[in-house]
This record gives sequence, structure tokens and C-alpha cells, in this order.
Amino acid sequence: MKAHALNTLVAVVLTGVSGSVLADAPPGALGTTDQYELGVQALDYQYKEPGLMSNKGSKFGLTAGFAKRLDGWNLSGEARFATGNVNYNGSGTMSGKPDRLWEFRLVAGEDYAFESFGLTPYAGVGYRTLFNDLRGFSSTGMRGYRRYSEYLYIPIGLTHRFQAGDDGRLSTSLEFDYLAYGNQKSALSDTQVGLSDPVNKQRKGYGLRLSSTYEAPNWSLGVFYNYWNIRDSDTSRLSFFGVPTNVIVWEPKNNTNEFGLQLKYRLPGM
Repeated sequence: MKAHALNTLVAVVLTGVSGSVLADAPPGALGTTDQYELGVQALDYQYKEPGLMSNKGSKFGLTAGFAKRLDGWNLSGEARFATGNVNYNGSGTMSGKPDRLWEFRLVAGEDYAFESFGLTPYAGVGYRTLFNDLRGFSSTGMRGYRRYSEYLYIPIGLTHRFQAGDDGRLSTSLEFDYLAYGNQKSALSDTQVGLSDPVNKQRKGYGLRLSSTYEAPNWSLGVFYNYWNIRDSDTSRLSFFGVPTNVIVWEPKNNTNEFGLQLKYRLPGM
């Protein structure tokens, strides 16, 4: 009963916005279609702790995803890996430092078809983990260290589709990501033997995503923008050879920007 009431409310709201008759979208030009895809990405990556440091560089990515219609609802998932070298600017400078990202997403939505376009609201769960290796010495002689970051988040978004030619369509998605849990590990033992590797919890933050893609029957090409804004983490106490010190550490507020281009290929027979 609750699910039916929610579906009815969404339908009423969308109908009021468009002024058109709303119906469940068939598996056609305006709705989700069953598919399995492999893709490649090229992106510009920028991570900043305002007033403290930044990592900037280019990355290359690989993606694999699926979408499946389930009696009016749809389920889709994606796995993503991106890697490249970044340049550090903070306590001096460092060049060509490895930076790798893994991301996994699973979302569910429902398709609604209008006279000339389709809308798919969706929500789900996502997991993102990043490894940044700044070991070595900066231009000022400061030692760098490895950083491990992970986010568990709740994506809530809306996809808009309309026909573009006889066989293609243009699909645009806007998404808000609520940070449910963040975890930051800093391998400070890389800078001095005996130092602990603090782990700091990140509890406040959000992300935004925008993508626009031209979809042909067997391939798609599009652009995307991903953004994260994370507040100061919880604090933790540093220890030296297991003995607690009076030094308090935390992960400063930070933001991440990704601008990219992606090409995907739909597997034949899927």
C-alpha cells in the first residue's frame, strides 16, 4: 500500500509539472532498456583542501554496467575504475604521484513516459574508495605519505530522455549524493617510523553529478561532471610506538571535481 501511494504521488507531481498524461514507460525510446555495457573514460581530476593543498591530474577509466526492467521498475548497477598520476601542491610540490579510484553503484527507479520525453527518478547506494600515494620528498624536503579514502553514499537522481533522430536519444541525469559514512586513513608511518596511521571518520558531506549522453542502439557517447564537498572529519589522537601523544589530527574539509568524457559499448545479444 505504501509503495502504491508513493508511486501515485510521484505520478501526480510529474503530471502537474508537464501538463501531459502520464503512463508507465514501455521498454522503448523513452524508458530504461535491458542492457550490459563496457566503457572507457578520460577525465580531469582535481582534489583540494582549501588553503592547504591540492592534487590535480588526468585519469583514464574503465566501466562496466547493466540495466534491467522489472515489471515497471528498473534496476541498474555500475562498477568503475580510474587511474592516473597527479601533481601535488602544498608543502612544496611533487609530480607524477599515483592516484586510483574504485566505485560501485546500485540504483532502482521507475520509468514515466510523456508525449515527447521520459523521466526516471531513482535512488540507491554507492561505494567509492580512493588511494593516493604521495610517498617521497616534496620540493621543500617534506615527506609525503599514502592516503586511503572511502565513502558510502545514497544517490538520489532524475534521468530525462528524449528522442534524437530515428535510432538515438539524448539522456541527461542530475543527481544528489548524501554521504552516509566516510573513512580516511593517513599512513603517517611513511613519514617517521613509529608514528601511528590515524583513521578519521567523515560524517558530513554531499556530492553532485551531472551527465549528458547521446545513446545509439549499440553505443553511447557523453560528458559527465562529478563533485564532492566533505566537511572536517572527527579528530583522533596520534601515537608514537603505541604510546598516545598530545597531537590531535583530523582530515580537513575538502572538495573534489571530475570533468570527463565517456564512450560505452553495448554487448551484442544483450
